[in-house]
Amino acid sequence: MSYELLLYALMPDLFVVVGIFLALGLDYTWLRGRGIEDRNRVVARVATWSLLLGLGAMAQVDFAGINVGEGQLIYTQTSITLKALVFVLAAVVVELCARVNICRHVSEFYALLLLSTLGMGLVITGGNLLSAFVALELTSLSLYAMTALWQHRRASAEAALKYLAFGGVSAAFLLFGLSYLYGATGTLELVRITQYVAAQSELPPLIVLAYVFILIGIGFKIALAPFHFWAPDVYQNAPTPAAAWVASGSKIAAVVLLINLLAPAFGDNPAPRIALGTALAALAVLSMVWGNLAALRQTNLKRLLAYSAVANAGYLLVGLVAFTPVGRASVLFFALVYSLASIGAFGIVSLLADRLDRDAEIDDFRGCWKTMPILSGLFFVFVLSMASIPPLAGFVGKFYLFYAAIGSQPDVAGWSEGWYWLVGLALVMSVVSLYYYLKILKPFLVFEPAGAPLERPANAASATAALAVLAMLIVIMGVYPQPFIDIFRSMG
Repeated sequence: MSYELLLYALMPDLFVVVGIFLALGLDYTWLRGRGIEDRNRVVARVATWSLLLGLGAMAQVDFAGINVGEGQLIYTQTSITLKALVFVLAAVVVELCARVNICRHVSEFYALLLLSTLGMGLVITGGNLLSAFVALELTSLSLYAMTALWQHRRASAEAALKYLAFGGVSAAFLLFGLSYLYGATGTLELVRITQYVAAQSELPPLIVLAYVFILIGIGFKIALAPFHFWAPDVYQNAPTPAAAWVASGSKIAAVVLLINLLAPAFGDNPAPRIALGTALAALAVLSMVWGNLAALRQTNLKRLLAYSAVANAGYLLVGLVAFTPVGRASVLFFALVYSLASIGAFGIVSLLADRLDRDAEIDDFRGCWKTMPILSGLFFVFVLSMASIPPLAGFVGKFYLFYAAIGSQPDVAGWSEGWYWLVGLALVMSVVSLYYYLKILKPFLVFEPAGAPLERPANAASATAALAVLAMLIVIMGVYPQPFIDIFRSMG
């Protein structure tokens, strides 16, 4: 292995690591004794520059085709694109954190944010079971700690404890599944595992059990029902920028890992498709129904977005059960689009409601269209994308999901055959979701304030600009999605 090649491959991650140590070092020395606002502003700039330098490294070096450490890191056009987008989303989260004094442990919070970004990037580019698992747990442990660091809210620690407990159990299931997969195939490399499983005319019981445990473990990471019970409390009680990061970047990394582990089902052998397709369809049905129906009765905005995330995780699986390149591309596209809209919606909530001394209810946002028309307009774009309204990217993403599921079996003609019934249920649940999405838009855009409206956020220009960029991306990807679809279809 060439050390020069290793240095090139890890250059974006090294910038993030340098940013972590620089943030901690500055906070412990030069910034000691300063106010929280000054420390927050300086450390946030350090975190932002480390992410931007990492993006610059990805733009300057031709990573495509790099394979480091016998499959430990595999760079493709898809993985590079996704890793770069995760860095962009992390930079947006940093901008949201920069104007909220979450806790007195300023550098530690940003270090955890950068550590989770580092882990997500390594999951996306990982080609080895062990390295992918370690990177995923690096991400998870960082998110657990970020959830607990809203120290002026006791419920934050309770949510973090629940998150940690569920996460520990899910990590055990995932590790058991990966170990069984290693025991059955004799290799840790994802490429060789795919070749071995795809060659089986009938899946051995040990591999079936391995995939059951893997679906349980990753089902927790992407908040699939019935493994989602941590999500409402974490989304509601975590610092809002941290909740945005849980709802976006971690989902992208977990979805990429799930697709890589399910790669044997994308071949010509029907045995893996039959076994895995049935399990994924069952999880999709449960997630769509549970998530949408539970969201109908929510009055807390962040909690409603949590159940919306459960439902959207179910929609993801509708495209995944196709087990075709189009299905894989549609899942990645929808995961990215949902992450953009989700981080945007949480960003608006953070700008407007984090100064309240209580949980923000939906009715607290009455009259925002009068006092903050720009932020209300951005929120309008994010929520309509979640609701899959054309011509926004959410509509295109869901269209591709349903198209992939139907197109995977073109000879099927009846609703009870193939995946027509699953797409039909997803359409019904999409109509149901319109009710609660409109319910949260009405206070922003229609209702008059019941009392004094929320104050316009101060010093929010950079955060507003970052959210405007996300909204523009959603519009552009809705009008012109083909470049992203082509990149994601090339995923090997």
